Amino acid sequence: MKRIIFYLPLITLTALFISCGDQSTIELGETSNEQKSKDATSTFMMYENAKKMEEIDARLDKSERVESLSWEKQTKDHGSEFTQVIAYLNEDGLPMKITESFIDGNYRPQGERHFYLENNKLIAYQENTDFWVDSLTTKYMEKRTVYNDSEPVITQKRSAYQYTEINDSVWKIIPAEHHSLKKVNKILTGVEEFQTHFISVIKANDLFLLLGENKPQTEERYTTAVRVDEMTPFIEDLLKNLEEYKFRPVEISFEVVGGTNSPEFRVLKDIAWKNK
Repeated sequence: MKRIIFYLPLITLTALFISCGDQSTIELGETSNEQKSKDATSTFMMYENAKKMEEIDARLDKSERVESLSWEKQTKDHGSEFTQVIAYLNEDGLPMKITESFIDGNYRPQGERHFYLENNKLIAYQENTDFWVDSLTTKYMEKRTVYNDSEPVITQKRSAYQYTEINDSVWKIIPAEHHSLKKVNKILTGVEEFQTHFISVIKANDLFLLLGENKPQTEERYTTAVRVDEMTPFIEDLLKNLEEYKFRPVEISFEVVGGTNSPEFRVLKDIAWKNK
């Protein structure tokens, strides 16, 4: 009996030691990841323009914004691309944040790109993207970059299989990435491939004008649709001369209606032939 009494505590102590050791290792690992995340965030927030990102987000007034047309492009290789832009304005009417919502095609990245500005100059950038790992699986990724004197000084990224898991991922420093305002500015100002030309009309429950690039020889063009709620003399004339007016440049103004829990449309307010 003494031997049994003697060995039982040793077995119990050994089991406790192994159990505690495993738990300690797990806790140290968790602390390490938490510390890495805090260190990465601290490194990023050392830059003044990183702090301005938070300040800009806190100041956004959703009533003071400019929304672009919603553009679609059909491609042979990867289906439909979509893009639209919102510019949030400051008290002086200058953009302080521009957000591009995008879908780059079938099984290609989609998400949002956020450009932070000061005096029309890019100071920071963040991208939130879902991308395809294979034909059945997607991952979620975030990237952020801070600028100093027009040059990127730090870029970090993190990823997870689910958006809800992203805060458990650690930011990692990667080579600094440069991002351009060229595309979003073209979309907002309606120039180059985003200049509106009359293409056709779509008649469903409502009447829509199909507008887009002046590319008669190809279907791979950016197009956009605006709903017509008022039958003006201009629209009546247009409907009588569809082929004659095809690919002629037009200038339009519109408003965005719907959204949230209902379909969102760009509704025509005014239209005129450009340079006429």
